[in-house]
Amino acid sequence: MNENIVLEKPKKPSIVKRIAITLLNLITIASGAFLVFCLYKISGVEDKLRYIAMGVILLLNIALVFVVRRFFKKKKKIGIIITIILSIIMIAVQSFAGYFIYKSYSSLDNMNKDKITYTTAVLVMKDSKVEKVEDLKKKKIGIVIDETSIDGYVIGMEIAKDNGLEDNIKEYSNVTSLVKDLYNKKVDAIMISKNYPSMFKSIDKYKNIEEDTKIVIEKSKTLTKEEASKYTGDDILNFNTSDKIDKPFTLLVMGIDSTQKELSKNATGNGDSLMLVTFNPKTLNATILSIPRDTYVPIACFAGQRENKITHAAWNGESCMIKTIENFTGINIDYYVKVNFQGVISLVNALGGIEVDVPIEFCESNSKRSTKSENLICLKKGKQKLNGEQALALARHRKTLLTGDLQRGVNQQLVVQGILNKIKSIRSASQLLTILDTVSMSMDTNFTTKQMLSFYNIAKGLIKTSHSSSNLINMTQLYLSGSSAMIYDEGIGLTLYNYIPDRASLNTIVSTMKQNLGLEEVTIVKKMEFNIEKPFEQKVIGADVYGGGTSYSLLPNFVGSSESYARSWLSSHGIGVNVVYKETSEVPAGQVMDQSYPENKRLDLISGSITLTVAKAVSSEPEPTPEPEPTPEPEPTKTCDKTDAGYVDDGSGNCVCPEGKEDNGTSCVEKTEPTPDPDPEPETGE
Repeated sequence: MNENIVLEKPKKPSIVKRIAITLLNLITIASGAFLVFCLYKISGVEDKLRYIAMGVILLLNIALVFVVRRFFKKKKKIGIIITIILSIIMIAVQSFAGYFIYKSYSSLDNMNKDKITYTTAVLVMKDSKVEKVEDLKKKKIGIVIDETSIDGYVIGMEIAKDNGLEDNIKEYSNVTSLVKDLYNKKVDAIMISKNYPSMFKSIDKYKNIEEDTKIVIEKSKTLTKEEASKYTGDDILNFNTSDKIDKPFTLLVMGIDSTQKELSKNATGNGDSLMLVTFNPKTLNATILSIPRDTYVPIACFAGQRENKITHAAWNGESCMIKTIENFTGINIDYYVKVNFQGVISLVNALGGIEVDVPIEFCESNSKRSTKSENLICLKKGKQKLNGEQALALARHRKTLLTGDLQRGVNQQLVVQGILNKIKSIRSASQLLTILDTVSMSMDTNFTTKQMLSFYNIAKGLIKTSHSSSNLINMTQLYLSGSSAMIYDEGIGLTLYNYIPDRASLNTIVSTMKQNLGLEEVTIVKKMEFNIEKPFEQKVIGADVYGGGTSYSLLPNFVGSSESYARSWLSSHGIGVNVVYKETSEVPAGQVMDQSYPENKRLDLISGSITLTVAKAVSSEPEPTPEPEPTPEPEPTKTCDKTDAGYVDDGSGNCVCPEGKEDNGTSCVEKTEPTPDPDPEPETGE
């Protein structure tokens, strides 16, 4: 044996390599732990597979770390290279999967917005000389006295207190009277929600309110829903705290026509789209009712619950709208979804467009409400693919529709159905994340995140059963019949169009909803007519049902009618009359010229008597002739009265002596010549 041979000890890995391998293992473990955490968060989604996946991920990460360390210690280069590559792949896959799940969960979680920003504006007319808050010191400022209104009263009074304007406040009972008095210059400024353009755009007189006015100062306040409920007195609107959606429920979808894309700010305004949906997760059947925005119903949060357009209930937020619809239908609403119309554009575009059978040819303003010819959105009749702008135009259009808002509601249902049908075609993760982000920005709901996750199983069942049908959900359309009426609005002071719902139609609709909710036995149709020559059309429930509708007696316009007719009509309706006669030659005598209550005012809201101004003929008796003023006697002519003393009259009544005579004081006598000097002095010269 050669004693000169020296066995070399294996070299220890350098400190840099050891740190690199340690970092690689830590990153691998961290990415795996992040993915496991994200999988844990999405409870209710494939629970068994999810828990198995979590266990497998943990085992794979532990095994991979162990193998890397083992090869590293034994300095097996090939093994080290392979395990490093596997670690990098594992890190990339776990990070991407974790990110995808985390983003999806965050988007769902953000749909139930916990914080809302409220903004109040101090508004003046455009031509007002008020430019800054200091100019309001001696001005009259109107505000609605409603302590439950955060963006009307609460922040408004804070602005007043901060700027020493408490003594300038004039109180109002409703926002419509507030705006009316601003236009009529009975107040110099008003405090109102900054969303006022959306609130009043549907009223012709105030449709240009944004251009007619200017904001002097505004203030915002961000509150959680729990903090806001302390002001409003409302529940936080999480009606169902169950983690799973496994029972029939009622959902209110409320579309807000706002110019903003996000709903993080309080989107009060008009509820331009109201859809009441019932869904049964066991039968996968749904009913959908579009409630016309002009439906005339008692508004839950208005003083005395006075009747008004149902769209105006949204001025006080979703809580007021929900209570109003519950009172109107008698059906409890479990959940709500508030959607910004502007978000529809992004959603439809993210889906790559939707297929819709457009019922008519029309043109509509674009999303920025521009009516310029180059900006109009025009669609042809027939089945076609719509982009976001086109889908929004179809959902908003109503001017050329025969039934106005009723047909618009049906068109909105077509857009919703098109969106639902396109959802099942989503194939890429990036598209799904884009859609979730879009929906998250433009939607607010009281669904909890766990409840939304539980829709996974429902969606899976829908996709399985919809392979033979083009529609994702078996949806029954409901239609609320009714009649039109022009009714004087007490707050705005204008006669507005209203839709009076038919009670019999409403009862039929409510019964159908309750059947789908399992609250009533399902009515079985025993007879079905079918004609092979005619295509089958699904019946729209409630469309052909009439009877029992609410009617309102309205005050006619008596101007131009005879006094006797007006008296007779009012007497037959139990209303007292006061008559004021006014002489005029412009209208025939006995004709009504004016009335103290406006046309179309509801008779049940008239208190006391109505005063009529009636024409009276001008009196025909001649006016007395005034006595002529007495003519003053002429002054006597002055003449000379001393002619016997030799005087003569000078023509002006003065006595003078004639030529050659002189006045001696008592008479005129002959002039005497002067006596000559007998001895005059001689003239001398120098």
